[in-house]
Amino acid sequence: MAEILISNPRLVIAYYSKMKILTALCIICWISIGFSQNKPQLYGVDYLPQSLLLNPGAISNYDKHFGIPLLSGFSLEAGTTGVTVYDIFRTDGGDINGRIINAISDLSRKDYFTLNQQLEIISVGWRTKKGDYISGGWYQETDAIVYFPKDVAVLAYEGNADYINRPFDFSDVKGRGEILSVFHLGINHQVSGKLKVGARAKLYSSIFSFQSLNNTGQFLTTLTPEGENIYNHQVIQADTRLQTVGTNGFKGISGAQLAKNAVFSGNMGVGGDIGFTYRLNKNWQVSGSLLDVGFIYNRAKIRDYYFKGDYSLNGIGFIFPPVLEEDEFNPYFDDIREDFETQLLYGDEVGSGFISWRPIKLYGSLDYGYGRSEDCNCLHPEEELLKNHVGIQFFAIKRPLSPQAEITVYFDTALTDFLRSKFTYTVDRYSATNLGLLMSAQLNKLNLYIALDNLLGYSNIAKSKNASIQLGMQLVIKNK
Repeated sequence: MAEILISNPRLVIAYYSKMKILTALCIICWISIGFSQNKPQLYGVDYLPQSLLLNPGAISNYDKHFGIPLLSGFSLEAGTTGVTVYDIFRTDGGDINGRIINAISDLSRKDYFTLNQQLEIISVGWRTKKGDYISGGWYQETDAIVYFPKDVAVLAYEGNADYINRPFDFSDVKGRGEILSVFHLGINHQVSGKLKVGARAKLYSSIFSFQSLNNTGQFLTTLTPEGENIYNHQVIQADTRLQTVGTNGFKGISGAQLAKNAVFSGNMGVGGDIGFTYRLNKNWQVSGSLLDVGFIYNRAKIRDYYFKGDYSLNGIGFIFPPVLEEDEFNPYFDDIREDFETQLLYGDEVGSGFISWRPIKLYGSLDYGYGRSEDCNCLHPEEELLKNHVGIQFFAIKRPLSPQAEITVYFDTALTDFLRSKFTYTVDRYSATNLGLLMSAQLNKLNLYIALDNLLGYSNIAKSKNASIQLGMQLVIKNK
């Protein structure tokens, strides 16, 4: 059993046991599910309105669309950069405690899980007499990232007995997340036969958010054989903070409050997207977009949870379970608790307003098309629509520690006059064997689509490091 060296055995036994359980649960949850914002199957397809949400300057091969409320678009994408569920729960290779310790050892402070989910509530679009395509609507989005707190996990699960003179850094605790409503309106404009541009304005209403960034401080245990006791434990310049917005802390979370915040929360923001598609010649084209350049001003129902200060305590070492009766230490415990509460500040309070920036996303692609399509581009006949497309896509998103990037190659083709597909291969931090597929069926005016990522991983989800699904149905109308 791990050894804890500290001056307060009674309090630490309970704390240590709870922290071991909490750390184990966090690791299991952390490796079980995480999400990414990239949608490689939906980017750059000219037959789905959802492509305009990824590039407002995309080619749109339709004249109207009406999303079926709550069904026109839903996406859920999952992955982990670290170990998998199978690594923890497999039946061979020792007990679960040993596998959790191995997981802590394998993961680094740069490992992370992210979460992104989107639900289109309202979606509509139409082409004007001048040929511009106007699209707008309302969608709900969840976005979060939490980095693995390496030092805190080691301290909580293994203790400090084997880490004398080794500081545990509080800066490993880093994460942010938000649930928000987005009201948007965009325009897609044909500048010339070669260039199409687009822009989208967004109004954000924050439903709930949290962030814990820029934490500092250390916990350090040193040997002091010449001192009053054997060990000295120090909390050095601790300054950690967790902020929640929208619900007066975690205790204030309720379905009624979240529903109210979806329309007007008091924590509002603005942002926008821009994008383009440029046809180099008959077969080649490039495209790119910059999404969610914006911010939210948080000013309502802010709660700050904080822990800061310096603390030093001389103590002796105990090997659990301690052999001394705790009643012998009661006066000692009282003095320690009073000293701890005097030197360190911790608790929660009403916070002040602050600005949070949206995670900016960048898309780009190089596309080669061939094979004449039976559809025509009636607005621009010189732009012959092509049946097949192959190319490469790039995606990046700004994150607190460092940007995350992915590269995708794809093949998009019409299988029949009403069925299209897009096959993708993506390289990212999750996997080098990520094969994806999009299927889109146009049944008269009704469009149905489904997209899956990491198809090879579905044979054993427990061993998979990522998986995703996007699906929806809508009316897509082409004027002949």
